[in-house]
Amino acid sequence: MQNNAGCIITLIMNTLYFDMTSGLAGDMTVAGLLHISGIKVRTLSELFSEFFKSKVEIVLETCFVNGIKCNRLFIDFDKAAAKSRDFLKIKEMILSSSLISEKVKKDSIEIFRIIAEAESKIHGQNIDNVHFHEVGAVDSIIDIISTAYLLEKISPDKIVFSTPLTGSGILKSEHGAIPVPSPATMEILKGLDIKRIDAGDELTTPTGAAIIKYYCNNTNISFSGRILETAYSTGTKSYEQLPNILRILFLKQNNQAHNIIEIEANVDDMTGEEMGFLMDSILKSGALDIFFTPVYMKKNRPGYKISILCSPDKAEFLSEKLLRESSTAGIRFSERQRTILDREFTSLEFKGYTVTLKKFSGDNFVKIYPEYESVAEISSQTGTSFGTVYREILKSLE
Repeated sequence: MQNNAGCIITLIMNTLYFDMTSGLAGDMTVAGLLHISGIKVRTLSELFSEFFKSKVEIVLETCFVNGIKCNRLFIDFDKAAAKSRDFLKIKEMILSSSLISEKVKKDSIEIFRIIAEAESKIHGQNIDNVHFHEVGAVDSIIDIISTAYLLEKISPDKIVFSTPLTGSGILKSEHGAIPVPSPATMEILKGLDIKRIDAGDELTTPTGAAIIKYYCNNTNISFSGRILETAYSTGTKSYEQLPNILRILFLKQNNQAHNIIEIEANVDDMTGEEMGFLMDSILKSGALDIFFTPVYMKKNRPGYKISILCSPDKAEFLSEKLLRESSTAGIRFSERQRTILDREFTSLEFKGYTVTLKKFSGDNFVKIYPEYESVAEISSQTGTSFGTVYREILKSLE
């Protein structure tokens, strides 16, 4: 990317990846983020003692889960902090706090709103009157505000979660026995891919689900990038079938390195004009690339394999467009990981003309190419062949 002053800006993207091997809960999230952020537990204890106007002590202990060293969070507070509070009261407390930024206030309130909206729908209550009962209210407030606070300190460019695991069984609640996953958790996770496993307990809590829902840029079981930091945290429960561990990875990624979707279809009855129009239409609709490969199909008919590369969020739209605008009766999907070089654009003065250069960088090498349009313009203006201009520009860079 190039700014108006002509200097080159290379964007490096930091990604926080939540590898949820046993779901997500608020205490596990905070324990992991404390490690990634480097923030001292004492800072949170002081923050919440002032927030509740009552002594709060947050302790981070080290334990081992299946031989893996993990952080575990414990919260101790006076009875004065343990009150039944509704969403409206919690919102007022957050807004009146002078200890947290406006961003942390906004993020915290919106996470609480996600929970309150789900609970109000399930129980038929007004959203402002949804209660977070006593001990649970204190834990939820600390978990949610701490998550927003620590994420602001870490400041990742992107947050990615693996597929949430929901567990199974029966859970005791303020309203009596309810199925796992709880109705609130299911309501919160609407629109996201989930996986239910037979754990006999709740794996993703409503607080964990709301954190996922609010911060989720993408759910993906795969990730790529250079690992800068890794955190392992756990909760108070243990399971026979799986380790109760949350792994958080802090990754450094090039801004253009990511997973993509490849959409494919074969056709043998479209004209050249139709194929050309399809290519233009798909590219204008946000595809990263589209190309045609000659193939032989049934009955030895010559045809084309249509390949479309796109970001995951464009896959459904472009698939429907391909089905509508081509003659194919079906399409194929595959997820691809691509690695591309850092790309920069700069300029060079060459014989009175401004030449745009593309610079591709790897760990130990650099490639520089003149942009086609710049070379073509100089060639047409000077009457010199395209190849000669191209080679002279490259020679001037030596």
